[in-house]
Amino acid sequence: MKRYFIQKLEGLLLLGLGLMIFKLYVSGHLTKLIAPKMVPYALAALFAFLVISLLRLKKQKHGAHHCDCESSGESSSLVLKYSLFFVPILLGFILTDFTLSGEVLENRGMAKQQAQKVSSYDSGKHANEEKISVTDDNYFEVLDDLLNNLDSIEGKEIELSGFIYREDTFTKKQMAISRLSMSCCVVDATLYGYMVNGNVEGMKTNDWYTITGTLKKGSYKGEPVPVIDLKESKKIKAPEEAYLYENVQIIQ
Repeated sequence: MKRYFIQKLEGLLLLGLGLMIFKLYVSGHLTKLIAPKMVPYALAALFAFLVISLLRLKKQKHGAHHCDCESSGESSSLVLKYSLFFVPILLGFILTDFTLSGEVLENRGMAKQQAQKVSSYDSGKHANEEKISVTDDNYFEVLDDLLNNLDSIEGKEIELSGFIYREDTFTKKQMAISRLSMSCCVVDATLYGYMVNGNVEGMKTNDWYTITGTLKKGSYKGEPVPVIDLKESKKIKAPEEAYLYENVQIIQ
């Protein structure tokens, strides 16, 4: 493999990486792979890739007497090295669904939740409400508050949305209503949720629902957690932004 060809190949690969980032950005899929706070860095990388790729593609061929001799072993090594770039570029262009599969989520399990003792909001604010409405903006604030006040949540009504998650250890009348949190990128995605008891057999895993129920103190893998007794459920479409990106009140 001639050095001149390698230079052109490197330029094309860098151009492909830049175009892949651009495609993910304009299609709205970029924040399914990285958190919004990382988007400016990705766009900076996009610009750098495009500039460097143009420089590599414009680079002139070496003189005719320059030797580019290499063994077959070196050629195989180069093919393997550059394929590591080609594969993610190809996947970035052809994939349309970037959500984590149910099998991956089941292997990870829900995060073992621990209450953050020092909070920037009023402790007990949500636990003292008669009906607690959980939104994207207050998700971790509410969860933290309930974890800090498990002894006072009995009978409180709660409404929230999420996708259905199950583990092999769950009974037929158990599930979790869950959300995924991302701090940096999809690799560190963490599953959070509330255990739900009731008539849940007809609710398909990974489908999205808005549920209403009453809270009580329960446990998940030996840890005390809020548990919901299901009263009502309504199937909904998955939101455009399926991830929660702020995780400042919960520690693992």
